[in-house]
Amino acid sequence: MSKLVLVRDDKFQDHITPEMHPESPKRLVAIDEALKSSQFINQLKEAQPRLASDDDLARVHKESYIEQLIGASNEAQQSAKLVTIDGDTCMSANSLATAKLAAGAGLVAIDSMQQSAFTSSFVAARPPGHHASADKAMGFCLFNNIAVAARYAQQTLGMKRILIIDWDVHHGNGTQALFYKDPSVLFISLHQYPFWPNTGWFTEDGADEGKGYTINIPLPRGTADRGYVAAWDQIVKPVALEYQPELILVSAGYDAHQSDPMGEMEISSLGFAVLSQRLAEVAKETNAKVTCFLEGGYDTQALSESVLATMQVLNADDPANLSLRVGSVSQERLEPVTFDDNPYVVEERVADVKNHFKEYWKSLK
Repeated sequence: MSKLVLVRDDKFQDHITPEMHPESPKRLVAIDEALKSSQFINQLKEAQPRLASDDDLARVHKESYIEQLIGASNEAQQSAKLVTIDGDTCMSANSLATAKLAAGAGLVAIDSMQQSAFTSSFVAARPPGHHASADKAMGFCLFNNIAVAARYAQQTLGMKRILIIDWDVHHGNGTQALFYKDPSVLFISLHQYPFWPNTGWFTEDGADEGKGYTINIPLPRGTADRGYVAAWDQIVKPVALEYQPELILVSAGYDAHQSDPMGEMEISSLGFAVLSQRLAEVAKETNAKVTCFLEGGYDTQALSESVLATMQVLNADDPANLSLRVGSVSQERLEPVTFDDNPYVVEERVADVKNHFKEYWKSLK
């Protein structure tokens, strides 16, 4: 029996980007092809997304910003040209509708899991969202899809403790900013540092009542599978178990993959399967349901293989005993990759983060 809901729609390909732009419709085409060729799609429950309403978006974004995107959309439609929002983010004629559909897809995913046997969901949507702030588009992102979903779960379903985990290679600066003072949303980000967008050092740890509820794990380039797993086991898992979330939302970017042109972190497809396994274990131990939101990932083969691995793990009856051989990747990939110019080895960086946050979390002492 299926345990995972897949929210997808061909309309997510209607957001057009410039030729050769890394965030292209080809990303979703590759995922669809992998799901169909493996026949894994037949094991899933599919759900159709809905458009996020203005009220849904206003829980996160300023009205003036929504109006700005409406204006840019009108300009794109009238000119039949792409409209630049920032240096690497643009809008085509259908981008606004597609972005609203992407934001609404997370709400459908959460609703699909409520009062049902489904324990997880995956939102295969674009444009991505974790760089978008209350009033600014950035890094290919228009609306912050995961933040919209978190506020929806709080304000319509009454959830009081939500955990957001971001394993995209880039720091989720938009998500961090939106919840920086809010202890009802615990934000944990594992990302390459130093790297664009040049935020996410571990001293960025929240403010006011939210102090300690933003946990950045800035990892040196070349960290790879073993280092990510170590960071998860030593920081993410113990804090998550202490926090006891009612819902876990994941900014599931796959641009930390060894084949991805946008990052330098060297995670294998098997590594993402292992992280997904660890995620499933935390969800089981906290009795929380999980929704993954597609963020980055720009090598289409690596992306589709890793997304498929995540879905297979979350759909498994016993993820802990699931075979983790993915594609041509073997257990030998669970070895660290190091660079001579790393300011810290991974173990030292993880120790620094643990030492900083032990003031806030008993499980890290």
